[in-house]
Amino acid sequence: MNLRTALLGVVVGSLTLLPCDYAHASDGPGAFSLAPQQSEIYGGEPTDYCEWPTTAFLGGCTGTLVHPQMIIYAAHCGAGIGQIRLGESGNSPERILNPEYCRVNPGGGPGQGNDWAYCKLQEPVLDVPIVPPLMGCETSVLQPGKEVALVGFGNTDDNTFGIKYEVFTTINSITPQDEAHIGGGGLDTCQGDSGGPVYVQLSEADNSWRVFGITSYGGACGGGGYYSMMHTGMEWFESDSGLDITPCHNADGTWNPGPDCKGFQLEPEVGHGSWADGCSGGPTSGLNSICGDPFDVGPADTPPIVNIINPMDGETFTTDGGNQPMTIEAEAMDDGAVQYVELVINDKVIDGSADYSAPYQWPVQMPTGQYYISARAVDFTDAEGFAPPIAIGVNADAPEPDPTTTGSDSDSDSGTDSGTDGGTSDSGTDGTSAGPGDDDDDDDDNGTGSGTDSGSQETGGSGEGCGCRSGDGGGPLTPALLGLALLGLTRRRRG
Repeated sequence: MNLRTALLGVVVGSLTLLPCDYAHASDGPGAFSLAPQQSEIYGGEPTDYCEWPTTAFLGGCTGTLVHPQMIIYAAHCGAGIGQIRLGESGNSPERILNPEYCRVNPGGGPGQGNDWAYCKLQEPVLDVPIVPPLMGCETSVLQPGKEVALVGFGNTDDNTFGIKYEVFTTINSITPQDEAHIGGGGLDTCQGDSGGPVYVQLSEADNSWRVFGITSYGGACGGGGYYSMMHTGMEWFESDSGLDITPCHNADGTWNPGPDCKGFQLEPEVGHGSWADGCSGGPTSGLNSICGDPFDVGPADTPPIVNIINPMDGETFTTDGGNQPMTIEAEAMDDGAVQYVELVINDKVIDGSADYSAPYQWPVQMPTGQYYISARAVDFTDAEGFAPPIAIGVNADAPEPDPTTTGSDSDSDSGTDSGTDGGTSDSGTDGTSAGPGDDDDDDDDNGTGSGTDSGSQETGGSGEGCGCRSGDGGGPLTPALLGLALLGLTRRRRG
């Protein structure tokens, strides 16, 4: 067999000779460099900004983000993957991801249809739109002549390496070894593309995209290659990692749509948004029903029920003057399913606090002050419900104002404003406030403003003020403090 990429790792002293397409990576620490073969993808072109954002650079191989916490790649690339990079250039990445661990399928490699490996990430990637693996009845599209997209960071006929390229070609056949033979006639992958994705668009009834291929091996670049397939290894991927990476199916391909079986990309080949927002914002599909009935999201007019279960209402905490560590916990339920739950403090929904799976928890560091704590739950019909606020104090008594106060101005200022006033302020520290209550910038507030003073006028939001203030000595609960307090927060998706 003429293997383009399947040299096994050999230990020489303290150096590991990696597969040929991995070994000529020269940008990572301790990388060992081999001269690449003088063969050049082939018939393709560099991707535009934010195209195929789930394609990842692994140093000398390529991989695919198939779940917020999983990168799939080829077993022959080995388990010693360091930094994982997203973007259009491996040398100038837009995102750097760190694996918690990487594992190779035992006995996996080129030629047997099981060239499977994956990395589980330390932190989930929650903003990049996932193209899910092809599964179940969807695999019927894998027919000779079906157009597919090959994407990778390997050698090209433009004499580049480490730049994300794409090439559109067709499936030639599915072999008895459950490998896809794809490309040829100058349209192909090459060294450095190993482990990378093959994307396919579903039928006109859906038009969303899936990923199915793992670049494995071939002969001379340009002549076509062989690709292991993700769905044939799905039971190993999911059982070994403990992650559910198939939002619409069981690992054996049985149709079993969950709440994430929707919103799949219709134009990943175009590029939308920016890397600041994870290249999101492109058109997506609705609830998927390609293999059966769609997920039942429940009645649209019934909001979720959510409650704070820790800390307890009225609880007070005493510190030596520093912040109080605690884990805020909520429980939520819905007639269909809860999509996510966000933390709310003093009527402000905390940015970045969306938790996509129970138990809903937020490790925080609370500065001295008085607080109302709530949570916002959103279901898959976008109905929302709020937890009844509980009151706590840190180095102060828990607040006792009526929590039904609505943020209307009155003769006494009890709003929770924070920031630096650009002109006339309500309390000397008014500016960017910590909550979404109305603030008309009268002499005093009874709400929790959300605007920024500039001169004598605040731009406020709407909502209910909690009528509470941070305690003496601790200062207001500013957005900067909340950012610091939530550094330990982990956002999760179901999986």
